[in-house]
Amino acid sequence: EMSYVLISTDITRTFPIFSFFQRECPMHDQLKKILQTYCFYQPKLGYVQGMSYLAGHLLFYMDVYQTFVVFCNLLNTKFLQAFLTLDASNPQMTGRYTLYEMLLRDNLPDLANHLHEEGITPDMYFLEWSLTLFCKRLSLEVVGRVWDQWFVLGEITVFKTAVAIMGILRPRIIGQPFGKVLKGLATLPQEICTTDLFIAIQRVKISSSFKKSLEELQVSEDAKQNV
Repeated sequence: EMSYVLISTDITRTFPIFSFFQRECPMHDQLKKILQTYCFYQPKLGYVQGMSYLAGHLLFYMDVYQTFVVFCNLLNTKFLQAFLTLDASNPQMTGRYTLYEMLLRDNLPDLANHLHEEGITPDMYFLEWSLTLFCKRLSLEVVGRVWDQWFVLGEITVFKTAVAIMGILRPRIIGQPFGKVLKGLATLPQEICTTDLFIAIQRVKISSSFKKSLEELQVSEDAKQNV
């Protein structure tokens, strides 16, 4: 029952700069149907805030049935499963926080150090970026391109995109105090365009140690699933 209350509340807040999901619009009821059906399909998980953005984004490109199928497959990926529990002690979640911080430090050591000094941790911003696959903070056009990469390359796309965004934001947040850094991370500039972001993504260096750590995490998840 709580899931249904959250769904009704969240739908009108989904992509608020547009009117697609306001109560008088057809897509409002379509999105509601998809999210409620998922709660019946996976009652143990139910609805988690952020799901409305994932399903809503898919609904821009597909009909209701196709959206539901792809939405379910998306939520079944190990990457999203790690975050959907919202369990801070979940090793799959903490492992990905560690991977993200590793990649950030490899590419932007001064910014990584500043965030550490200010006490800003991945759960304060990377969690939301991951749960919504950037839908909540980037423009539809940019998110569409990021998702293209996600479907082809998998979860490494999220890590590279997050570090690329941090590189773009770096001049605005480096040296800033805790509050201003968090505000900058929570209100990504809509002017981040596809070209600039993908140039930044291409510049993100992936070390052999990062690749090895990611592979080890994925292998351990596969092993647990097969037990």
